[in-house]
Amino acid sequence: MTGSSVEGLLTRLRSGEWSAEEVTRAFCRRAVLAHKLTNCLTQVFFDRAIERAKWLDAEFATNGPTGPLHGLPISLKNQIDVEGEQMDLCYVGWVGRVAKKNAVVVDCLLAQGAVLYCHTNMPQALMSGETVCNLHGRTLNPWNRALSSGGSSGGEGALIALHGSPLGVGTDLGGSVRVPASFCGIYGLRPSYNRIPFCGTSNAMQGFEGIQSVLGPLSVSVDGLKTFFKAVVDTEPWNLDPLALRMPWNESAYRLVEHNGGKSLCFGFNRNNGVVKPDPPYLRAMDMLETALVAQGHKVLDYSPPDAATGEAILNSFFSAAGDEEVKRECALSGEPPIFAASLASAPAPQLSTHDYWQLCLKRRHWVKEQLDDWEATKPRTGTGRPIDAVISPTAPYPSFRHDDALENLYTAVCNLCDFPSASFPVTTVDPALDVKANAHAFASPFDKLNYERYDAEAYRDLPIGLQVYARKGEDEATIRFAEICAAALEASK
Repeated sequence: MTGSSVEGLLTRLRSGEWSAEEVTRAFCRRAVLAHKLTNCLTQVFFDRAIERAKWLDAEFATNGPTGPLHGLPISLKNQIDVEGEQMDLCYVGWVGRVAKKNAVVVDCLLAQGAVLYCHTNMPQALMSGETVCNLHGRTLNPWNRALSSGGSSGGEGALIALHGSPLGVGTDLGGSVRVPASFCGIYGLRPSYNRIPFCGTSNAMQGFEGIQSVLGPLSVSVDGLKTFFKAVVDTEPWNLDPLALRMPWNESAYRLVEHNGGKSLCFGFNRNNGVVKPDPPYLRAMDMLETALVAQGHKVLDYSPPDAATGEAILNSFFSAAGDEEVKRECALSGEPPIFAASLASAPAPQLSTHDYWQLCLKRRHWVKEQLDDWEATKPRTGTGRPIDAVISPTAPYPSFRHDDALENLYTAVCNLCDFPSASFPVTTVDPALDVKANAHAFASPFDKLNYERYDAEAYRDLPIGLQVYARKGEDEATIRFAEICAAALEASK
């Protein structure tokens, strides 16, 4: 039961073959096992979930399924408010705070028949690709507990990879859905700004909108991405969240009407962004996917977005614009030590003035326009009469990393900067016999050198390797379909 795909579960729940109660109890038990192995949970509300499942079963007996998510257990990152449950945002000083209202996305999921049953771990202040905090500890990679599960939705990644949840909700500000999905061998989606309602979700850096955090699904199967997105959008969340876009599900976009109906697509392959070269398993995964897509009649051309170094500088400036003010304030509530801001405690990042922040926003706007122009300029190269339909790249330059190692997130963060919807999907696993360390190359950055030197195929043996596919702003439905096409091509190539 817990090994089923999302659609497999829903099919049996809708038919009555499996009851909502038995499915919920099965995932509650499996979640406990996943937690024992990886420390992925922060709060559980199993009794409440079972009561909800019993109610759904009673409704089913009289009226049939309650919505498209009828009886589906869904886990939540520990920042998505559930009325009556603790919302600590992984700060010690927030212990005992109870959510007074549901986040809007919670109301949407409940309206569509979902069963919510647990919160999952994330980093202190959310601002890291390593899931560790003083309150709940560190979440471990389910494939190798000496390595990271990624972040900041690392608790979701570990739980779902161990089938403690079929579908979970994370957040993504710089790759926080896609990186854990990749490290843990599952699927993830970063939607465009405000397609999925964020209202009522607790967050670090509240009010920061230079780069917006978005809610997105992580799933054990690729069908979970569409299932979640469509179910939420179909509730018309713009009537509950003032920032949610009034954009219903677009079936023609999903069917890729503007992309030749999904036939003879042209994908741009970004094998090296010019800041850090990916490790050998990613390059092999790119080759595997290229072969699979070409076999299905699609085209591939090399494509690297321009001026990645400037994009990285803009990103870092946004994230440090307020210095470490918020971490200091929240940690002072309890006296807990800062983790990721530890180095800032002695040398705080300079805070930007209001005018300097405006100039940073303007710089980002110009950079994003440069990305758009460069994408458009691929039209003469594709042979389709269109620019490249989508871009495929690694999700990170490394398969994972040892706990507390240095991190880099530009491969995913380009999508957050440009608001490109992006989906990650598993491709292969690390094989030391195939993924041997390459000869040294001309290093583009200090991190490029560090990443090359620390690569050890044996240490990463059998870790999942995932890639991401992204389209242009607003093409969420198309991005979901591109991910399905990539997953189907890989399956056909086996």
